[in-house]
Amino acid sequence: MADISFPAHITVDRELDVDGLPILTARVTVQSEAATLPLPLGPAGPQGQRGNPRSTFRKMGVIANAAARPTGLGPDDRGKWWHRLDDNGMDVWLGAGWQHSSNAVGPQGPVGPANKITAVKPVHKENLTIPAVEFSGSGAEQQLKVTVPAGFAGPKGPAGASGPISGSPDFEPSAGPVNNGVFAYNRGSQKFRGVPAPLGAGPWSWYENDFAANQTAQADQLIAGSFTIPAQPFAWRPIVYGHLSTYSVNDQTQSSRAVVRLYHAQGDVVASAIETAGVWVYMPIFPTYRDEQATKTMSPTSAYAAVPAGQGASLVVAVERSVHGTQNIGYDRARASLVVYAQPI
Repeated sequence: MADISFPAHITVDRELDVDGLPILTARVTVQSEAATLPLPLGPAGPQGQRGNPRSTFRKMGVIANAAARPTGLGPDDRGKWWHRLDDNGMDVWLGAGWQHSSNAVGPQGPVGPANKITAVKPVHKENLTIPAVEFSGSGAEQQLKVTVPAGFAGPKGPAGASGPISGSPDFEPSAGPVNNGVFAYNRGSQKFRGVPAPLGAGPWSWYENDFAANQTAQADQLIAGSFTIPAQPFAWRPIVYGHLSTYSVNDQTQSSRAVVRLYHAQGDVVASAIETAGVWVYMPIFPTYRDEQATKTMSPTSAYAAVPAGQGASLVVAVERSVHGTQNIGYDRARASLVVYAQPI
């Protein structure tokens, strides 16, 4: 509960009881405007007892008086009521007894407009198995909607004629099937279409002794290996992962990094590692699409690092020195690895 502060006059009287002990009596007098301040709300109380389930409240008819009340009612009849003509009251059945309210029924009102129901075309679909009737609208203008359930399944029909999937009415021909691809459902066209496999063809992989012997030299580039991917029946782009131990002298001016280039030692960069210097570092190699100037912004329609259908490709793994360096760089093939996928485009 929040505190309320207001000015008040306090009077304290001191007197002795029969045993000589002091008794203090305090009287608090508040100003008239403070006496009318509303008290703050207290904490919420405990949850109340759960009430009985709500029942329908339905007029069943007219009776002359209490003696004409119907008999044989039970708990399932709770909420039914009758108009008592002797006092224009209501006799409501509560499930175990009657509740009477006198003069609860007023005079009869004017006759309302005739109700008009417009039937909407019934809905019939094979996957709808539960019948339903729905009224919509208000007043005298209403609509009736009916759902007709499907009947029992009929006998199995004869086998259809065989044919290519591309000729099916639910196949989208704008994107034809690709080698090792899969079919996917297009929500926009509500048809199936061919799409490339999630990881394309592959993988091809090489490890340790598949790479060239260890090298350390004062050079701009050292070739650690060249690996060939066979021709594919579709245009594709390499997705490359790997690891390689690299080294660079740390003279505050240079560093080295592992790169994977397409076709030759000066080809497009398709994977690379982070530049390091000073010690031997076992570095991961990740897909990276860039030329000598900047990293490429890629999309499924990009032509960068694309290999035409029916043509193989070489991937050159190299360690390259930074632009301003002049000292040694190197690589060690221990635990070196390369994993390549051919992503259809």
